[in-house]
Amino acid sequence: MIARWELLVSIVIASSLGSCTSEREQRVVRVWHFWSEPAQERAFRSLVDSFERKHPNVRIELVPLLWSDGKAKLQIALASNAPPDVVHIGAEWVADFAPALLPIKRAQFDPFLDSAFASLGVCDDGIRYAIPWTVNARVLFVHTALGIDSTVSWGEFLARIRAFHSPPNRYGIGFCVSDPHNVLKRVLPWVWAAGGHLFATVPWSAAADSTLVAALAQIEMLLPASINEQSRQLDARVRRGQLGAVLSGVWLLADSAVCSQYRVLPTIPHLPGTTGASILSGDCYAIARGASNREDAFAFVKHLATWNQAEVFCTTVPDAGFPAFRPPSERARDRLLDRASHWRAAYAQTRNSVLLPRAISFLEAERIVEEQLTLFLYRQQSSDETVAAMKTKLSALGKVRADSNPVVPTVPYQSERVAVVH
Repeated sequence: MIARWELLVSIVIASSLGSCTSEREQRVVRVWHFWSEPAQERAFRSLVDSFERKHPNVRIELVPLLWSDGKAKLQIALASNAPPDVVHIGAEWVADFAPALLPIKRAQFDPFLDSAFASLGVCDDGIRYAIPWTVNARVLFVHTALGIDSTVSWGEFLARIRAFHSPPNRYGIGFCVSDPHNVLKRVLPWVWAAGGHLFATVPWSAAADSTLVAALAQIEMLLPASINEQSRQLDARVRRGQLGAVLSGVWLLADSAVCSQYRVLPTIPHLPGTTGASILSGDCYAIARGASNREDAFAFVKHLATWNQAEVFCTTVPDAGFPAFRPPSERARDRLLDRASHWRAAYAQTRNSVLLPRAISFLEAERIVEEQLTLFLYRQQSSDETVAAMKTKLSALGKVRADSNPVVPTVPYQSERVAVVH
């Protein structure tokens, strides 16, 4: 009896030691990401699980971030002695974070990227620092009562918006105000459609000229038929059918009430000489220059970086948008685009969208422009005053050295400027 008991104890101890040994041998990849909402996190976790099943010796350690303060936390983490191995960043942030990111050999991913999205993650030095995974844009929703399509002229569009306007039940158009990062995405395309060139080139202040004054004057004709609110409030009005037109995200296409009352236009109504483009955005993955486990980090990014993985995620999380990669077949593309009405038009608008110029001062310039556009939309200042204020503030920003406050990794990684992930 004693011998049997001793045997059982030996088995338990051996099993426990084996488990501990297994855990010690498991390599860890630390991933910081912004898929923090419950549905997003579950969908992302499922992709992580599939990677871990294929790589039993690797464990992915996930740290969710919030968009409200995640950028600051990433800046601190990437400048530390122990940064995360893989980081999820917005396409607009790549230039900001490039000094702390490991350059990636473009031949590894570029042949598989959709040509419309291949520039995401590449800085002005021509080096790829991040892999685009999903892409999106704010697309134009128009109420079916307007009776228009993408061939409508700018003048006719203005007339239909004004005719639809009948507050407090209906408003011709919704403009986003006082909502960081969203004002630009939901208002700047209208500036482009009206002939302005704001954020079309660097230095930012160069576009604060007479063409911008004229563009704002065109938008000013819409203001009597508009309502100014933050993004969530505008989306709530779309669900109630109260807006004639609004730029919003593809997440609304998951709502049958929206799809029954609205259609998505593949281009934004615009003046002759413009393209009706929206702003291209996207979610990217990058490897920290100071990553302690580069090899497994790269394997994890390669696992994510396929149409099939991104398709699964985009189908589960509609607001993610579309894969940045070329579909493996027309059937795979159609499977994604046919999931609900209007997805094809939204995809066309996304592929027609424009990536804003990459510069380390982008976020500061964005804040300036959003503040001034909000004042203009509330009619607290004229188009001339708005452009003058933008020019002054953007010019002052342009005089600040681009490298005065970069994200700088700690030594010894600063010396690895030419290192490339293979």
